[in-house]
Amino acid sequence: MRRTYIDWLRGLAVVFMIEWHAVDSWTALDARGTEGFRLASLIGGWAAPLFLFLAGVAVPLAGLAKQRKTGLNRRSAAASLEWRGWQVFALAHLFRFQSFVFDLTASWSSIFKPDILNILGLGLAATAFSWGRATSPRRRVLYLLVPAAAIVLLTPGARVWSWPALLYPRLEAYIRPVGNLGVFTLFPWMAFVFAGAYVGELIAADRPPSREAAFHRNLAAAGIAIAVSGWLGMHLSAPFWPSEFWTTSLSFFLIRLGVMTLALSVAWLWMQRPSHNRWSPLIVFGRTSLFVYWVHVAIAYGAFSAPLHHALALPWSLTAFAMLMILMLGLAVMWEGRRMPGGQRPRVS
Repeated sequence: MRRTYIDWLRGLAVVFMIEWHAVDSWTALDARGTEGFRLASLIGGWAAPLFLFLAGVAVPLAGLAKQRKTGLNRRSAAASLEWRGWQVFALAHLFRFQSFVFDLTASWSSIFKPDILNILGLGLAATAFSWGRATSPRRRVLYLLVPAAAIVLLTPGARVWSWPALLYPRLEAYIRPVGNLGVFTLFPWMAFVFAGAYVGELIAADRPPSREAAFHRNLAAAGIAIAVSGWLGMHLSAPFWPSEFWTTSLSFFLIRLGVMTLALSVAWLWMQRPSHNRWSPLIVFGRTSLFVYWVHVAIAYGAFSAPLHHALALPWSLTAFAMLMILMLGLAVMWEGRRMPGGQRPRVS
């Protein structure tokens, strides 16, 4: 059974993503010091962790569904999910190649620039491998939570290690920021995928429908506790290496992880309302997120919108964001509808 509240929350991440890319690309440079731009940046900053976290949540759900459908054992089902991760990793390079072709000023090496799809693909492959071996509660902690914790705790150290400098700069950019050679790094971003997979295991556990509400109350409480622990840890010093709150700290990771865990239960509660079967733009976005990502980035940053790049006051870039979102919703509806027999509108239930 497809859990539409996860699609709904992923759709919200899509809205955050479109908002930030539109505002980042089209807002004039002299407007970037305003409170409005900082707020837009804060909101848009939730898109990437949500995508990675929800991708992790989906790993156990997809793996168990494949087992039920095909009769594969857990490791075989995990192997097919690993292959999906490598496909996403390959698509990341295809996307960068497309960007290179349409940007006459781009360097050929930009094809290998680490971005969200690169980290997502590697995260899916690694997490699926670990999920295939997480066959008991203790092994789930060992294979899912321990890697997430290790990645986060090693993140400050990754910024000062000497050995990554021996790598080709684009590969070093997978480990830590190197100028503008990469956008996302494995440390700490891949930890969100592992943590999400652990939460996905909890969601996928077999329980009667009458216990679902109690489960989400407990999940929400856990999310609040995780976020509060991150907030309380803000003033503690790092045990191994100094960390920066907004980039490398365990505290910021826990705050985001807690809020996103809580958001899952809030989304579940929203989808219990009497009108939950109505058509939902957010669910459409959630089910077509890769397509929307691919197209809207080309529009926001590509030659199609070149006259708008860093040319608009913030209110106008927000207006343009709203127009872009409407356009992408129309395209997403067509993209999803192409798979439906007879042109039927996809149901959300």
